[in-house]
Amino acid sequence: MDRVRIAQFSDLHLGVGLGGGKLALPPTKVEIRRREQHACLAGFANHVRAARPAAVLIPGDLFDSAEPSVDDLNFAISTVNAMAPVPVFIAPGNHDGYSPSSCYNTHSALYQSRGSGPKWGSHVRIFTAERFETMPVPGHPAITVTGAAFHRHTTASRGPLADLSRAPANGIRILLFHGALQTYPWPGPNKEVLPFTTADLERAGYTYAAVGHYHHGGPIVGDRGRLLGAYAGAPFAASLTDEAAGTWLEIELGPDAAPNEGALHWHRADERSIHRIELDVTGLTDTTALSQRLDAALTAHRATPRDIVWLVLRGRLARGLAFDPQPALAERFFHAGVDDSAVEPDYDVDFSSELPPEPQLAATSEEVFRWKMLKLYREAQDDDERAAIREALYYGLDALAGNEIHLR
Repeated sequence: MDRVRIAQFSDLHLGVGLGGGKLALPPTKVEIRRREQHACLAGFANHVRAARPAAVLIPGDLFDSAEPSVDDLNFAISTVNAMAPVPVFIAPGNHDGYSPSSCYNTHSALYQSRGSGPKWGSHVRIFTAERFETMPVPGHPAITVTGAAFHRHTTASRGPLADLSRAPANGIRILLFHGALQTYPWPGPNKEVLPFTTADLERAGYTYAAVGHYHHGGPIVGDRGRLLGAYAGAPFAASLTDEAAGTWLEIELGPDAAPNEGALHWHRADERSIHRIELDVTGLTDTTALSQRLDAALTAHRATPRDIVWLVLRGRLARGLAFDPQPALAERFFHAGVDDSAVEPDYDVDFSSELPPEPQLAATSEEVFRWKMLKLYREAQDDDERAAIREALYYGLDALAGNEIHLR
C-alpha cells in the first residue's frame, strides 16, 4: 500500500470557562474567543474535506466536560459530521471521559434530550471501553486503530498500557488514547492521567501512537531515537498556561519503514497566541527605563496586537517609583494582564546574614520592627512561613515610611 496521511486533533476543550482565573477575559472578549474556538474546529473540518486524509484521530478532550452545553455538543457533532466520508476515531479524555451520562453515550439523557439535534454520523467511531480494542479503518483494510476511553482516575500500580496486546502483525497499526507520558519534556496538565512511558510504547510495537493530553505539541521519541508517536497539542489557547497551544497535526505513515519526525506536520489553528513574559525590574530607577525593558521583552516574544499578554513582574522596585503597565498593554493587545505579586520594595534587608543584637532603648521604631521580623524569619519552620513573614516585613516598612500600601 502507498503512504497515507492521518489528521490528529485533540484538547480543544469546547465549553471551557474563559472569563475566570488569572486570564479573566471580559464578557465581550469571552464571546469573541468562544467564536474563535469554534472556528478552530471548523477550519480543521475544512482541511479534512479538502485533503481527504485516510482517517481523523481525536485522542480526547474535544470538550472540557463530559456533559457540555447543547450548543457546543450540537456544533461539534455537526462539524465532525461534515468531515464525512473520512473516518473519525474518538478516544474520550479525562475532561470528557466516557460515562453513562456522557455526550459520547448515545443513550445518555443529554444526547437524547436534544430532540432534532444532530447525531454522531456513521463515519464516527467512538471508543467506549477502558480496555483497548481494535477497529479497522473503512476504505483502508491495511490500517487499524486500537484505542481506549478514559473513564476515571485510578490509583492502580499498573499503567494503562500494561494489558495492551501487541499490535496487529501487519499494516499500519495506530494506537489512540489520552494519557500522560511521564518523561514529556514540556510542562502540562496532570501527569497522573493514564501515565505511560516510551518503554510501554516500544513494547507494544505499534506504527504510531496518537496521544492527547499535553497542550504543547511534540514528538514522542524512544530511547533508540525512533519516533513512537506524538501529541498534536491544543488547537486553541484557553488559559495562561497555553503559551504553545494553537496547533493540530498531520502525519504521513507507510506500512514498511518506521516513521521519523519528518513525517509530522503541524498546522496552526488559533489566530491568537498567549505570551507569558517575565520582567525583572531590579535596578531600574525610572519609568522610561522600565518601559524600554518591557518593549524589548515584547519584541523578543514577537507579541502582536492580536495576542494575549500576561506580564509577570519580579525583582525589587525602586522606592517611590510607580509602574503600572496595564493600561498601555491593554491598548496594544487584544487582552493583557499584569501579575506584580513577586515584586518587592527596594528595602535594604539582608535575610541571609546572622541576626544582629537586639536593638537598645534608643533604637527607632523601624529598627525594632526590622529586628523582630528578622527574628521571626530565622525561627520560621518552612518556606511558606518565611514568605509570609517577608511580605509582612515589607508591608510594615511601607506603613512606617508613610507610603501608600499596595497589595502584592
